[in-house]
Amino acid sequence: RLKNKYPDIKITSCGYGKSNIDGALNINELTALALGSNYIAPDYDLVLDIGGQDTKIIRHDRGVLKEFFINDKCAAGSGLFFENTLRILGVNFNAIDLTGKLKPEIILSSVCAVFAQSEIVELIAANHDELEIICAVLWQILVKAKILLSKIKNAPILLSGGLTQIKGFSGFARLALERDCILPLNGMYLASIGCAIYGLMRN
Repeated sequence: RLKNKYPDIKITSCGYGKSNIDGALNINELTALALGSNYIAPDYDLVLDIGGQDTKIIRHDRGVLKEFFINDKCAAGSGLFFENTLRILGVNFNAIDLTGKLKPEIILSSVCAVFAQSEIVELIAANHDELEIICAVLWQILVKAKILLSKIKNAPILLSGGLTQIKGFSGFARLALERDCILPLNGMYLASIGCAIYGLMRN
């Protein structure tokens, strides 16, 4: 449809479904993140991207991917786990505000998403506050990311992914990760920006 409206358009895709778009130029999502983050915030070479299916840490040198670590074996460290939590709680994503929130009093003990979900149901039954449960889940996701970060140099982190749209997320992430966290403008679109840059480089 886009090509019908814009005949000269060039499309670049990345991510798990990158091969599903006929005629599109494909790029690895990690490479796209490196390009996009360098364009948006060239002073920072480390990126934490919490995606729907996995969490990624990358290090780049002026947009060239140099190092990466991925947590793709446990759903409890991904955005999908958070999405399922909101569905259980019946909370709208746009209504969440983490401004001024400290380390949650509730700490999830389960490291597996299946067991953690059962734990969340128990917390609801015990009449715990919805935001308190949300903070516990986000803390769990960030703690898993912190394990990945331990493998890489200690430096400020550029935040990427859908969770960056939560109000007050960068401050909350700083507490959990124990590193400076920078929230760039359009942080959730770093990979998309990287796709656009790659497409321009190739055409």
